[in-house]
Amino acid sequence: LPNGLRVVTVERHDLPLVTASLVALGGAATDPVGKAGASSLSSELMTKGTTTRSATEIARAVESLGGSIAAGASDDGATIDLTVPSAQLGTAMTILADVATNPAFKQEEIDRARTQSIDSLNVAMQNPAQLSAMVADRVVYGARPYGQPLSGTPASLKGLTRADLTAAYARSWKPGQATLLLVGDVTPAQAKQVAERYLGNWRVSGAAATTAKPPEPAFPAPRVIVVDMPDAGQAGVVVARSGIRRADDRYYPLAVANTVLGGGFSSRLNQEIRIKRGLAYGAGSSVATGRDIGIISARTQTKNPSAAEVVGLIDAEMRKLGTAPVPQDELATRQAVLVGGFGRTIETTDGIADILANYTLQGVPLEELSRYIPRVQAVDPAAVESVSATLLDPKAASIIVVGDAKQFLPALRQAHPEVEVIPAASVNLDSPKLR
Repeated sequence: LPNGLRVVTVERHDLPLVTASLVALGGAATDPVGKAGASSLSSELMTKGTTTRSATEIARAVESLGGSIAAGASDDGATIDLTVPSAQLGTAMTILADVATNPAFKQEEIDRARTQSIDSLNVAMQNPAQLSAMVADRVVYGARPYGQPLSGTPASLKGLTRADLTAAYARSWKPGQATLLLVGDVTPAQAKQVAERYLGNWRVSGAAATTAKPPEPAFPAPRVIVVDMPDAGQAGVVVARSGIRRADDRYYPLAVANTVLGGGFSSRLNQEIRIKRGLAYGAGSSVATGRDIGIISARTQTKNPSAAEVVGLIDAEMRKLGTAPVPQDELATRQAVLVGGFGRTIETTDGIADILANYTLQGVPLEELSRYIPRVQAVDPAAVESVSATLLDPKAASIIVVGDAKQFLPALRQAHPEVEVIPAASVNLDSPKLR
């Protein structure tokens, strides 16, 4: 459109539904130091009232259309998603446009959402598995933008003002760095018409796209950290390291390697840790990618005395993938897991919109939607071994164990004498050093 808004249509006429997803670049990676959670909280508040509608009025209006609305932020941007019967698209777009361009950020809504977020974080920080994941992100990313907790910390959230939230909104929500995705029972001509009618007049002062970011700090050296939580009934274990951008050519071999390692019940980690030894209810791994370099992590929750053993098992399985080819039958099974999951996602309009929104935020061509399955299927054992040798090498990984340290620290220290111990009450997620 003339205001810079990009409009993308994906036609699916099998059901009378349309998902409209408005995607804006920016996100938590643009939160200033000390203001973690600003983008996440401001995005959450966009559906909690505009200059002409209260939160209740927005919810009731969407429900009366037989639809649903949600807003949220990631490290790379923010989205508003609205799914409605296609006959109601025009009415729904009036609501989406109002939410996107006229958020009120009422103080009472800010206070309510802040309190809920702080309460949720305080609960999460008492859970060994959740705290170990938070600590892992901070340890791996250090002072890089992705290192600030997406949802903030209790301290950062307490310090956020209404001005911080409006500034976070202004960083992302500019038509020149936004994309409207319309997926479902809609034609390109209809999509253009509703975009022009409801968002064509969207203008903001200082609407230049977000400028290039300054050079980012280097990734910090790996650390071995024990967070001592004496009352913990179990230990949360994470082995994590820096990964790749989503646009990296190694993404597909790494995605397949990760599925072999820890993607689902039949993965190697779950086989070794749960099925063979009964040390956990489950174990898995993940590859998080973005516009910037993401994180690769393996994780589980186990009884405290077996924490050091589990660390060793994760280390061994990560190392094995880079030193021996995956048997073809195992590879084919794990590829089928990825293909099946992707296939189920693209059966729905909101699933397609979610994938395309992620591609938009991650800097990936939208044509990747049709390339995903063949690119997964094209990965061979040699590619898995090669990418694993460099990106799953545990020597470059940090180890985080959160639990009752007296039950596992001596055994962990034998293998990792450099281990640092931090009392749970002293963990400071606002600092890359955690102290």
